[in-house]
Amino acid sequence: MEKKKENPDILLLQDIYKSISLRSDLLTALLEKTENDDLKELLSAAIDTCEGFAGRANQRLELLSQQAKEPGVFEKMPSEISVKASMLTDRSASKIAELVIEGAVTGVSEYKEKIREADDAGASLDNIRLAGDILSFHEEMINKMRTFL
Repeated sequence: MEKKKENPDILLLQDIYKSISLRSDLLTALLEKTENDDLKELLSAAIDTCEGFAGRANQRLELLSQQAKEPGVFEKMPSEISVKASMLTDRSASKIAELVIEGAVTGVSEYKEKIREADDAGASLDNIRLAGDILSFHEEMINKMRTFL
């Protein structure tokens, strides 16, 4: 019996939706901890950008007759624990920037891999470009957060 091949666009878009939703949750948790107005502004804008990416992925999934799958509790737990533990002793803007940079560096490597896999699997160029836009977003976050270190 032949195994049914999954649609590479659906796989990519589901992955984008989950990962960018998790990134938004992490940024929201950090926003709640910061007292620096400039950092609050950057984090708020980043959350809005993440929500925009999630919306785009969701719309594209709907066009493919799919529903976006929300990240589960076990997917959210590691970042929540990490934020809480990191913020116990240091709630400075530099500590928050460091955490955002760590997440963005992870995002850069994840999205490079997602793009390569999606391209190899034959995903549409539009969806690969969406992943590329998110990769660029992570790179921009690294640069913007460096000013707070």
